[in-house]
Amino acid sequence: MRVTKPIDATVDMTESAKQTAVALIGETNTKNVMDLFFSNNLREVENGIRQLNEFSSKSYLLSAILLHSIVYSKTLYEQSGLDWPEYAKQSRERLGLDPRDVSQYLSAARFFIKYHEVLARKGFNPNGSILKLARAELAVELCGSVDEVIEHIISDSWWDFKAWYQSFKPSKALPQPTEYKRDDIGFKGNKFTIGGIEAVKISDEINDGDRLRLQGYMKTIFEAIARGYEPAIIPVYDKKEAASLERLRDKNRAKK
Repeated sequence: MRVTKPIDATVDMTESAKQTAVALIGETNTKNVMDLFFSNNLREVENGIRQLNEFSSKSYLLSAILLHSIVYSKTLYEQSGLDWPEYAKQSRERLGLDPRDVSQYLSAARFFIKYHEVLARKGFNPNGSILKLARAELAVELCGSVDEVIEHIISDSWWDFKAWYQSFKPSKALPQPTEYKRDDIGFKGNKFTIGGIEAVKISDEINDGDRLRLQGYMKTIFEAIARGYEPAIIPVYDKKEAASLERLRDKNRAKK
């Protein structure tokens, strides 16, 4: 895979990226919007709603660039009297963004500023692309190629893009469950142990009725494990329904 060398985000590049973003997003005509409130033409109103939705879906890019290039890079946030971590924590009140959104916006802006010329040349549409841009840096790190990432940003839906870049993550095999012997499992009162190690303890501060009921549930689970079974939790109305399910289970086993 060919790795494209990252570009330093110079002042000129940032200004160019701003102009490109504005051109890609376009404008919504306020006069036309006001006219829609008095329209009796369904198709005209539908087109207006669609255009407004598209503008809303694309305008995140302007917010992301403003946040990155002005508030963050020029340290304008210092006017709040806060350092950056504290400012980001207050982003919901100050910006209407969750702290996680702030991180995504910064990442999306960094990638767009570095590669906006290539993105625009290849036909990038910012409509609904916030998550793809926000994960672009991670995708480059995983696959090693800016060119491939840009191609997938252009052509893929968000879900296809996510599936593609996650395919480069090393798979982690799940650990195999331990086969316990009967002697490994212990329970006495409100304490339940595995191999002599306390695994579960029902607090003494719970009222007697609830504590005894929870102890009964845990005893049933640990008895099943000790006998080599896989315990399953099935919500039922009462003990009568639970007994009915047990009889059905035993009946099905007898047929095998």
